Amino acid sequence: MNVFFDVQGTLLAGGVPRPCVREVFLELAARGHDVYLWSSAGAGYAAEAARVLGVEDLVLGCWSKNPPPPVIVDYVVDDQRDFAEHHGGYVVPPFKGDPEDRELWRVAEKLDR
Repeated sequence: MNVFFDVQGTLLAGGVPRPCVREVFLELAARGHDVYLWSSAGAGYAAEAARVLGVEDLVLGCWSKNPPPPVIVDYVVDDQRDFAEHHGGYVVPPFKGDPEDRELWRVAEKLDR
């Protein structure tokens, strides 16, 4: 399954990475999922986020949300309800910088149900 993660508010807050991003991406890859980043700020921003998050080796592509990527979007993880509902997926609460945040693990729990 192609799993697309939003960047700002979902994985980063003011440049601060949400905890457990790498671990969750490793888990999803181990389950056979392909992980992508996308952003309304563009593909370049998503690619820079992959670098900041230390997941460049785990992400198969970085895209802009508009226009849609040339890859089938199977599942979306986003802090914006409209994107997650439109594409099917999981709405995460916006990341506020809490170093104890473990919300991304819920994605791994719900994805294969």
